[in-house]
Amino acid sequence: TILNSMHKYQPRLHVVRCAELINLPYSTFRTFVFKETEFIAVTAYQNEKVNLLN
Repeated sequence: TILNSMHKYQPRLHVVRCAELINLPYSTFRTFVFKETEFIAVTAYQNEKVNLLN
């Protein structure tokens, strides 16, 4: 399972500066969090309009 229903999640964006892949573990990076992207996972939507979005 990747997500658990009724749990809150906060995606993070990691920007890594790396010239060669072998140096990745030693690279400098910045992490960005956008409060607007926080969400709660659900198993199913009760709103039929939401279900029609895919």
